[in-house]
Amino acid sequence: MRRGGRLREQFSLGWACIFTGAMVLFSLFPVYWVLATSLKTRRDGLANPPLWIFDPTAANYLKLWTHETFKYTFLNSVIVTGSGVLLSLALAIPTAYAIVRMKVRGRSLVGIWLILAYMLPEFLFVLPMFSLYQWTGLYDTHVGLALMYQVHVLPLSIWLLSSFFREINPAIDEAARIEGASHLHILARIYIPCTLPGMAATAILNAIWIWNELAIALGLTFSKAQTVTLGVTGFRGYAALDWGAMTGASIIAIIPMLLFALVAQKHIVRGLTFGAVKG
Repeated sequence: MRRGGRLREQFSLGWACIFTGAMVLFSLFPVYWVLATSLKTRRDGLANPPLWIFDPTAANYLKLWTHETFKYTFLNSVIVTGSGVLLSLALAIPTAYAIVRMKVRGRSLVGIWLILAYMLPEFLFVLPMFSLYQWTGLYDTHVGLALMYQVHVLPLSIWLLSSFFREINPAIDEAARIEGASHLHILARIYIPCTLPGMAATAILNAIWIWNELAIALGLTFSKAQTVTLGVTGFRGYAALDWGAMTGASIIAIIPMLLFALVAQKHIVRGLTFGAVKG
């Protein structure tokens, strides 16, 4: 019986490995195809049937290196992503602390608002803000784009940080308050140091979302603050597509967040599982 059970277990494990490998290949195939197209000449990229074996070329990436507009959009994404993440944390940290540790009226309604605001589509906010941004001068600016991104990333940040703050024993800040510490002192000396993994995970998730966002950038920018996601579409002409340059731009746009996620992977896992296992 033991031998039969062991064989069934090995058989199930083998099928699980095969299925997992197939899913990984299926999910990575689009990335491979974009990368392969970016290394093809224009003629090879348009070949029908597609060429699986070809002489790779770096011409498309050299074209991007000298393309001023694309480099400008890449820099815009760096600026907007960095400022958007910092602004979301600066607003979310005290808000989450107030929700968790202070008597705030309507806390349940705040939770509902956080969920709804995160789930609503981006264009729902872009349309009414278009005229307001033109009137206030925020249209097509880094500041305006970073502010608008808070509509999405701020609810997520507050929701995540609130869950992290709840893992801290209330007796700790109660003892600190008895000693005369203010809420600001408790937040800076206790809550922020104890939840750094959670804050890192929140910042990483916000950065990935802002970097990859398209709808808001499309609606609230024209030329000065266009992000890299719009820069990728800049190689689309009136009657033709420069597939080589477009796919090369896509790979360049993917690389920063891919490296960022790989380097910060342990922080994401540690942050999102913060407090999940208690001794």
